[in-house]
Amino acid sequence: MCRDCNSSFSVTVDTIMHASKLPLPKWFAAIFLIVNAKKRISSLQLARDINVNKNTAWYMQKRIREAMYSDSDDLLKGIVEVDESYVGGSMTNMRKSYKKELGIYPGGMEHKKPVLGMMQREGLVKVIVIDKADAKTIRPLLNKHIDTASEVVTDGFGAYRMLHKTHAKHVKLNHSKNIMSLGKYNTSRLDSFWTTIKRAIVGQYHRVSPEHLQSYLDEIAFKFNNREEDLFSLLITRIIQQEPRIAVT
Repeated sequence: MCRDCNSSFSVTVDTIMHASKLPLPKWFAAIFLIVNAKKRISSLQLARDINVNKNTAWYMQKRIREAMYSDSDDLLKGIVEVDESYVGGSMTNMRKSYKKELGIYPGGMEHKKPVLGMMQREGLVKVIVIDKADAKTIRPLLNKHIDTASEVVTDGFGAYRMLHKTHAKHVKLNHSKNIMSLGKYNTSRLDSFWTTIKRAIVGQYHRVSPEHLQSYLDEIAFKFNNREEDLFSLLITRIIQQEPRIAVT
């Protein structure tokens, strides 16, 4: 009870569990299952495991992923691998009229969402959904998240040109000529991370809308970045300390 305004409140105020009618044990069970699912967990599976309907399970997952979001200003340092990828469905089963409406051509990426990945060697990974994979969009993000004293490793994509002027070293791998590494420089760790993302979407989630794609990436990055930690305890601590980014109604 607040003595100033004479209104009551619960211990879940300012957490992702606020204003929820679900008992805390169900929230804790959902958090435990999500952080310990090596191959991720769908909302349908979560609903069966904790005995709620699928809409409630999706609601819980959405809020739990909010606590996995990291707004850390820590810069990536040392050798940093950078690459862009595209997340979206196959054109195989799309209607011809729908392809024409989207202006999709064979081999095109208009129907997919571009994602920028940055991974510090033996360190953190950051993944950001972007509107367009071009220099105007990508370069400010690289300057924001990567220390200027770093050695940045990329492929030959044009958006990465001029990195040698903003960072200590820029190693460019010409994948079109099958040059996948130069000594200790490669992007194999980030390539492996892209595979993890795409397997999670195809194998568990099946379909992810562009609107919610960033939250799914936040979950996968959270597990990767804290793989040596007690994820359950870490996430509970975040839930208590971190003010949710979305309205809890």
